[in-house]
Amino acid sequence: MKYLLPCERCGEKRTVDLSQAGRQLVCRCGATLEVPSLRAIRSLETVVDTAAKPLRRSWNPARGIVFAAGLVLALGGLAAAGVVGVNWARATIPPPPMVNVEPLLAEVDAFSAAAAWDDWADLRNNGLGPYIPPAKFMVEASLQRMFRIMVGALVAAAAGAAMAVTTMLLPGPRAARPLKK
Repeated sequence: MKYLLPCERCGEKRTVDLSQAGRQLVCRCGATLEVPSLRAIRSLETVVDTAAKPLRRSWNPARGIVFAAGLVLALGGLAAAGVVGVNWARATIPPPPMVNVEPLLAEVDAFSAAAAWDDWADLRNNGLGPYIPPAKFMVEASLQRMFRIMVGALVAAAAGAAMAVTTMLLPGPRAARPLKK
């Protein structure tokens, strides 16, 4: 606790604490001030020490917005990861189609040399057409995309939870302390 010691010459009050009991101080006016003993110092006027108050967590509007945004991000990320995760877990890769090659082989055996030449020339000039990947590859690519979305949603949920928890744990802004003389 701090106390105010008045100067008898100029009337200015100097701040002293219990550790200075029995010592001498010099006032700004040049007068020597004797700090009273431990018992006598307690009879002086006390100073309200604003720095000794415990820090409060202040919920200002900006902090509330950051907390709410973190909470929404965490809940939205968890919901998105849950929906995508359920769909990812339920997905199945289709088996390859069963193709009966007997009719195709019979058709190739029935080709004449001139028909085979005409088909080859047509394929050489026009190509086979656009490539259509098998369903298995398309489903696997879709599963990989869903997994990346699920992981991204979980990362967003973790970031949102970190934002919300950080706003709750950090202390509020400190009050400005007066300069010591």
